[in-house]
Amino acid sequence: MLHFLIAFICGFVIPFTARRLGKILPNTTGALLSQLLHTPRFPKTHNPLRYTFFLKKWQMLIVNALLFGLLNATLVYFVDMYFLKETLPYAYAFIWITLCAANVDVRFFILPDCLTIPLMLIGFLFAIQTHIISPEDSIYGACFAYLITVLSVFLLSFRHHYIFGAGDSKMAIALGTWLGIQGLNYAIFSSFFIFVCYAFCSQKRYGAYGPALGIAGLFSFFVLYTK
Repeated sequence: MLHFLIAFICGFVIPFTARRLGKILPNTTGALLSQLLHTPRFPKTHNPLRYTFFLKKWQMLIVNALLFGLLNATLVYFVDMYFLKETLPYAYAFIWITLCAANVDVRFFILPDCLTIPLMLIGFLFAIQTHIISPEDSIYGACFAYLITVLSVFLLSFRHHYIFGAGDSKMAIALGTWLGIQGLNYAIFSSFFIFVCYAFCSQKRYGAYGPALGIAGLFSFFVLYTK
């Protein structure tokens, strides 16, 4: 029970972490870490309209935090049930960083290096330590992700359409270290489908691609490594 309470708390802080990152980006990772921790404050105002606005804003933030807490705890429960024991710490890190990166991107349209680079490095460590995916496959997956994002941007740039931003490319490379070429193929094609469905339902041609990539990456991760 304590284990899942911790997982809930870790998920609960994701929207607050994303909100804080959005306020101090862009910045170097070291500077971000020095400014990340702070005491949240409710702005004081004598204007009833502004008070109502800030109150609703904090209520929405808390609701999102509860949803992310439940989602993270549910995914951790699934990992504990169906993943090999030696993969658990890595799976926890993958889930949390991916959810946090998706939340930052949907709010601020940026995937920060302080999330994508650690995800990439932990992915390499996952391959080296567990051997569930070989280190060679991890490297090939990262290289394949780099090539496919570069080619996509190159081909679509002639029509002035850009699917992948710099953060999306680094996120794809990070996923490649975890999934290898085969898993990354699933994730890329699934993310296209998710984004097209989002664009169709919202009637928008543009939007943050990170959430679609994150959802597809999580789905592929669970499909590949469920025992």
